[in-house]
Amino acid sequence: MSSVDQEKYNRLRTKAEKLFAEKEKIKSAALGFIRLNSDGLLHLIFKDKKHKRDWKNQVKRFELLDYLIPVLEGMQYYQEYCERMQTVKVKRQNTILLEAKTVKYWGFVAVIKDKIRIKIILKQTGGGEIMFWSIIPYWKTQNYKDIACINLATGDIEND
Repeated sequence: MSSVDQEKYNRLRTKAEKLFAEKEKIKSAALGFIRLNSDGLLHLIFKDKKHKRDWKNQVKRFELLDYLIPVLEGMQYYQEYCERMQTVKVKRQNTILLEAKTVKYWGFVAVIKDKIRIKIILKQTGGGEIMFWSIIPYWKTQNYKDIACINLATGDIEND
């Protein structure tokens, strides 16, 4: 990574961290209050606990954060929904345990400035608060004969 790229990355990451520190919640027209916490910010940087996203992927996601608040505040309906049982870590009496809980994901697909298509993913574990999980450029489209089929799930919605 060149020094110019490093400066851009550092500037965008600092801006993202500032957004998450200053804006604790966003009022979504579709789902109520959405919490911005470190889990969502870390998911923009890491694929999972051991694998960091490449810096270009991180930069693109950080750039798209400018559209997060206007899209969530303006959209009345979500386009995707996924609910599954997952094993999650839970802290009980100073001990971390693994429990099966229902995890829900919502996907909001928006077209910005008539050319940028993005997807915002929100997550709720158990009966907890809905939180921001990820933002991605929504690039996956498939064609079948003369019909354009849009694949609404680019894979595992948890990892997008």
